[in-house]
Amino acid sequence: MRKILSLILILFTMCLLGACEKEGLSVDIAESSSDSVVQGADESGTLAVGENGIFSLKNNHFMYFDYVTEKNYVICNRANCRHNNDDCSGWYEGYQGAYGLAEYCGKIYCFIFNEDSNALELISMKRDGSERKTVSKIQCGDSTPNSWNLVERGKSTYYAGGKAFTTLYWMYNPDDKSEEDVQTQQSVAIDLNSGKIIELTERKKESVECEISGISKDHCIITMKGEAGEYLSETEFYKEFETGGFDSVREIKNAENPYEAYYMLRSTEIPWWYKFIAFDNNKNQTTLIQEGTIEPSIDEDGDCKYMLPFVVSGIHNDYAIIETLKESKIDDEGVVGVSENHIYKWFFDDDGKIESLLDIDDGYMFDAGGIEAGVTVDDNKLLYLKRKPKMMAEYYSYNIDTGKEQKMYDAERDVPYRIIGETKDKFIYYTYDDKKKYMNIIKKSDYYRGNFKNATRIEALDEEF
Repeated sequence: MRKILSLILILFTMCLLGACEKEGLSVDIAESSSDSVVQGADESGTLAVGENGIFSLKNNHFMYFDYVTEKNYVICNRANCRHNNDDCSGWYEGYQGAYGLAEYCGKIYCFIFNEDSNALELISMKRDGSERKTVSKIQCGDSTPNSWNLVERGKSTYYAGGKAFTTLYWMYNPDDKSEEDVQTQQSVAIDLNSGKIIELTERKKESVECEISGISKDHCIITMKGEAGEYLSETEFYKEFETGGFDSVREIKNAENPYEAYYMLRSTEIPWWYKFIAFDNNKNQTTLIQEGTIEPSIDEDGDCKYMLPFVVSGIHNDYAIIETLKESKIDDEGVVGVSENHIYKWFFDDDGKIESLLDIDDGYMFDAGGIEAGVTVDDNKLLYLKRKPKMMAEYYSYNIDTGKEQKMYDAERDVPYRIIGETKDKFIYYTYDDKKKYMNIIKKSDYYRGNFKNATRIEALDEEF
């Protein structure tokens, strides 16, 4: 009886993964244009939305949800494949062993960690899952002294202008055991034709945060920041501590772990440096477009914050969209939040000229569209809310090209209909509760009018918290 139950479970799992498809992958995966910017799916729940379906990474498989059949498929073209080893083009090994799955310009791309070659590999395959190939490799290194080790994948991955863009998390292991390991980040681009790796930022032996803040087929903007001061090493600290150097600092002198207390206190005193770097995708050149320092500030909740002079939210046409944020305590919410949001055009390629675009009082623009390094939806629209009494808000769209503001609907303030991707005429969005995200697809015209009753559920992509 136990053997029969085991056999039934195995067959059921195979069917769920599409293994019962005798002819392999049979759905049509649409080809994106060379002008498009595509963000890859990852295991943290980010999905890659295409015109005919949605890519995801799940249970060590490259998955594709088809809008027509409303089913999930493993991206594999082998008939009767079990989808459980390297023979399957839709399978990958290891926990968080892949990221950046997407279709771009007629091929499917993804980064995978290959333990055999000790490398992060960018792979490609045809849209039916055949001809899986390695485009490029980044060696992961190891944790031996005086060496670099790629410890994990970075933030979001994008495909634009014939390249893949991603950020890598490195750790440097010093030769001197008394020195601390250095964790740092580095943004890179990979040419999808040649496999050439382009270092957009330098890999430094200091703690640096990198983020791809805006991207188009022609440009990429990277925000970099790091501490502009130094810490005593543990050896240096205790040498000074034991001779009374910190006797006047009660938080350190009376601490259970004095060095940890010193480190925490010092982190609230050191200013940070920042840089905005622009990469020209046609010339393969990077340019420093602005730099400066940020002093720490304490907000109304007593938390230490480092506020950039502005935030890069995306690129539209030949300029970046940037924001300045004013934070204060929201009375009826009882927490610190964005009270003023000012949005500008930044012509970073034209002497840094800045023009005002939109001012939002008692509200803010929210991310939408499925591209974290972008802020527009439907090509030229910004979405934002304005607070109203009783924890409600009015939701608006703003056409960048015409300057027209359009009210869409009223809802709770927590952005209950959050867009994560779009096709030519539809949005994919989710609602949520404390248990999971509920995925939906809706015509854009219905979304703009708040006609959410016309949406269609996509239960196969719901995500539990």
